[in-house]
Amino acid sequence: MTRRKRKPRPCAAPTMVLIQITHLELHERLSVQAFVGGWANTEHFDNLADCHDLLNLAAADKRDQATLEVCDISGIALFNIKDRYAETGRFGVTGEEHKALELLADTSKDFWSRQAGTFFHQTYMALKRLRAIQKEKRAQEKAA
Repeated sequence: MTRRKRKPRPCAAPTMVLIQITHLELHERLSVQAFVGGWANTEHFDNLADCHDLLNLAAADKRDQATLEVCDISGIALFNIKDRYAETGRFGVTGEEHKALELLADTSKDFWSRQAGTFFHQTYMALKRLRAIQKEKRAQEKAA
């Protein structure tokens, strides 16, 4: 009986992870284009804020300094956009902010395509818990 040599298969993300990453990437890219096109709304901002915060949590856990730097840059852009919206009631971006949002979307896709599906799920659940705490805190501040 002769034994066949096994050929190593290239590493690939599981199908469900790829579907989720593709879905997230679509929302992130659409949100960036909404800002560039001038038709962005709060949902687009929230998509990018979630993208930023999810990536920031994961990069901090993995101690990925390059990704954390992208989060810092894109975080500044998001705060600028938020402040401008508070002043004018309209969303818009400068050229530098557009570049920062594109970098955020690119980095998010690259980062998550290299991670395990369970890590993505754990990080997503941590973000949901954080959002619930933030919502409760805002409700308490309004009530006071």
